[in-house]
Amino acid sequence: MGSFVSREDEREFEPVEWGRTKNLCGPDFGGAEYLKINITEYAIGSGHRLHFHPGQEEVIFILDGEGVTKTDKGDVPVRPGTCIFVPAGSNHETINVLKDKPLKALVIKSPPKEMKGK
Repeated sequence: MGSFVSREDEREFEPVEWGRTKNLCGPDFGGAEYLKINITEYAIGSGHRLHFHPGQEEVIFILDGEGVTKTDKGDVPVRPGTCIFVPAGSNHETINVLKDKPLKALVIKSPPKEMKGK
C-alpha cells in the first residue's frame, strides 16, 4: 500500500461521552496497521474518566485549550504544545478545565486496537 493523505477539515466528528472525536488515520480509515490518529475535543468542563489500556500506548498532544492530565504521578496542567505519553497499562485521565472552549488534542494510539493481556 502506498501513502495516504487525510485532511482534518474533510473528516466528520463523532460524539463520544466526553466530547467528540474524528479519525484521521487507522485501520478503519487510511489503512494504517500499527496506529490510529484522531483529533479529539474534550467538551467544556468534561473529560474521560480514569482508565487504562492494557495493550496500547497512547500519545496526547494538546493543540488548543487548557486542561489537566491525571497520571500515576499526580495532576499535571496541560496547554497547547504539551505532549503526554501514556504507556500501556498506565492509569490516565484528561480533563478540560476551561469554561468557554473545548480542549483540542491530537491522539495517537498504537496498536490501533487494544490487545488484551499484552
